[in-house]
Amino acid sequence: MIVILTLICSLAFFHFFGKALKKKPAVLYGICILLSLVSIFYPREGGIPFLDFFFKKIMQRGVLAGSLFIWVMLAPVLPKSFSGRKTIYLFRGEMAICASLITLAHNLAFGGKYFGALFLGQGHISLMELHAAIVSCLMILLLIPLTITSFQTVRRKMQAKTWKKLQNWSYLFYLLLYLHIFFIYQGALIRGKGEYFFTLMIYSCIFGFYGFLRIRQYRIQKESKEKKTFPLLRIGGILPIVCLFLSGFYSAGKYRAALEANVDKIRAQETIAESKESADNAAENKGSVESIGNGEEKSDSSEKALEASGDKASANSSDGSSDSKGSDANSASGAYKDGECFGKASAYNGNVEVKVTISGGKITAIDIVKTKDDEEYFFDAQKKVIPEILEKQSTDVDAVAGATTSSEGICHAVEKALEEAKK
Repeated sequence: MIVILTLICSLAFFHFFGKALKKKPAVLYGICILLSLVSIFYPREGGIPFLDFFFKKIMQRGVLAGSLFIWVMLAPVLPKSFSGRKTIYLFRGEMAICASLITLAHNLAFGGKYFGALFLGQGHISLMELHAAIVSCLMILLLIPLTITSFQTVRRKMQAKTWKKLQNWSYLFYLLLYLHIFFIYQGALIRGKGEYFFTLMIYSCIFGFYGFLRIRQYRIQKESKEKKTFPLLRIGGILPIVCLFLSGFYSAGKYRAALEANVDKIRAQETIAESKESADNAAENKGSVESIGNGEEKSDSSEKALEASGDKASANSSDGSSDSKGSDANSASGAYKDGECFGKASAYNGNVEVKVTISGGKITAIDIVKTKDDEEYFFDAQKKVIPEILEKQSTDVDAVAGATTSSEGICHAVEKALEEAKK
């Protein structure tokens, strides 16, 4: 629904304010740059709900830029009976430039993670995210010359044929735009975000409709006498949607199960590594004690002293058994040493690190120090899991549907931190 709402609102904006802004396009571009800068530095949490929705859901995720590109794409093939066709035709250049400026903000908001993993090998991204990053790079290479030549001052200095040949590359850009959208939302489906399937279907219908109209227009221009298209062309427009429908359900089921199994495997390896490290430390300590015993001659008096101390320790142990039980009971009830402790565990895109604050023997605060998980999915897990841990004083809480691996990552990281608090 966000896509449809953005398409309607963007068209309405240019319909009512386009003529005034066309006289001063610099004002329009300045507004786009300002909004883009705000969206780049907009805080991840908190804020006014309306602004959160606009900057996080529409600006940062490129929905507004994509909607403007869609109108520019559809303008030449829309039926003449469509009431908004005149508005789109009149402001195609301005729409394209605005979309390009907003796309820059979208790439800056998300490019740090994906481009860093693509070119520098920093962090971990999924296969779908890798494909989306590669397509995004190709889009940027095409977008730079297409945007520059969309300015009227530049266009007037170019020959009409040269300008038209260059703008023909926009067809490849539209194809890459759809592939980018497909990889992003397909990755969301793999992670179990079933609600994104409907959004992917909307984009598929729009781009499929454009392809159908483009083929239809080509055939009409080639054979002006032919008024109807062959059924094969209609089937060709519907076939990609059917494929996406099947692909979405397949991905949401099988790949998600494989992903969770892989995460469980990583966590099991971490547990084994920690156990091995503890065993190695214990062996080193034991070896150092034996070397001291072998290197020095023990006197009878020292042996007796050791035996006496051992007997005394046993006596103290038996006398203080009740105290030990009381201490275990306190640990089970959630009593820990006051202070701050840190823990780290595997999540979806890498490790998540948390800071746990202990006051009065209880968990009073849990802060996320570092995470590489996608903001949207991780925030869903964070806002539900952390309050439940604080309420129950336990990590035995339910995971958030669609963000299972992020939820489990937070719980495991808190458990690691609490282990430090018990020492």
